[in-house]
Amino acid sequence: MKLSRKWISCLIMVLLFCGSILNCRAESSDISTDLLVHLNEASTIMVKKSWFSFNKNYQVYIDGEKVGEIQGLYFNILGERLILKDLDGEVYASEQQIKRWNVRLNRLAQVYNGADETVGFIGEQVVRDFFRFGKTFHFYDVNRGEIAVSKQKIFHIFPEYVIEDLTGEKLYKVKKKFSLFRTTYEITVYNPNVLPVEQTLFLTVILNSINESDKDTE
Repeated sequence: MKLSRKWISCLIMVLLFCGSILNCRAESSDISTDLLVHLNEASTIMVKKSWFSFNKNYQVYIDGEKVGEIQGLYFNILGERLILKDLDGEVYASEQQIKRWNVRLNRLAQVYNGADETVGFIGEQVVRDFFRFGKTFHFYDVNRGEIAVSKQKIFHIFPEYVIEDLTGEKLYKVKKKFSLFRTTYEITVYNPNVLPVEQTLFLTVILNSINESDKDTE
């Protein structure tokens, strides 16, 4: 049985279409598998949440492409757990508020890796004095040694935080951006070798959750 040129052309188009779908799925799988690699290699990371979403999920983007999600169902200031997942649902890190062991901190969260092992802590300190006003976040290693600190920049239209190591080297900048129908934060990565980038993602969600909680109490 001979096939007409028309049928052969259609068959070729179908094969090309199927191949493109498989290729897209393969690329998506690569991004999911290497989520932390992509995050550490990125210079800019965007974290977004829809204004009309009924859940507390935040989408993570690199170069305009979604690479993961921070899930926090029923997250509130009392401390439900945040989970960083890739596109396939694999957990890479999580964060949970715990009892404070430092009296100067208003809140303290414990950070875990994908194997649910403790890898660090994030503490919030509210500062109110003549020279400073705002929130300062302290980052600790697994042995409770401080490794980085984040301070709020004043005189900015949108909230902006800069994370530095103890020598003053800039590690990250977290800045809220104007966006229609979405809450959007831009994370600029300067040096991911001191503080894991996933902890900066958690800080971003914490900042937005505190901001939303403050608005609800006004």
